[in-house]
Amino acid sequence: MINKPLLSLVNVLALFAINAVQAQTINTNITNDWLDSRYTVPSPSDGTVTDTVTGLMWQQCSVGQSGNDCSGGSASNHTWQEALQLVGADLTAGYDDWRLPNKNELSSIVAYDRYSPSINTVAFPNTESTIYWSSSPNASDSGDAWLVYFGNGGVNGDSRYGNGRVRLVRSGQ
Repeated sequence: MINKPLLSLVNVLALFAINAVQAQTINTNITNDWLDSRYTVPSPSDGTVTDTVTGLMWQQCSVGQSGNDCSGGSASNHTWQEALQLVGADLTAGYDDWRLPNKNELSSIVAYDRYSPSINTVAFPNTESTIYWSSSPNASDSGDAWLVYFGNGGVNGDSRYGNGRVRLVRSGQ
């Protein structure tokens, strides 16, 4: 099993500042379980990606981004509460059941064999190496929720009042 490091927000932001200007790096000593073939991207693109391992359908772009390569716009920051409220208005690909993923679902798209960002960038282009919210509250601290840092794949609980990016999911077919 791969060790998933826990990071404080201070460490996350420091790593983001360091990694923001670097290109994605792949560690060939870790098995690539996130091959391009794991993901189905419709052609022409409808803004979705289906993970054939989990069956989950993801939005290809982070909230705030658009276009076939997610280069339009920019990923927007939200508090945890704001992120939870984004789901009602989103109609990507005609679906109205998009939701904020729980921490296990969000962690399932972390590609631990790479960093800056730690995700398959063919399936999820222009993903930033920063924190993304999950819907999971932190049971040990009522003021925290779980987030995933896509700089290195770390999972951590942090204040619900901080800012993070959002990628929505649905249960698929």
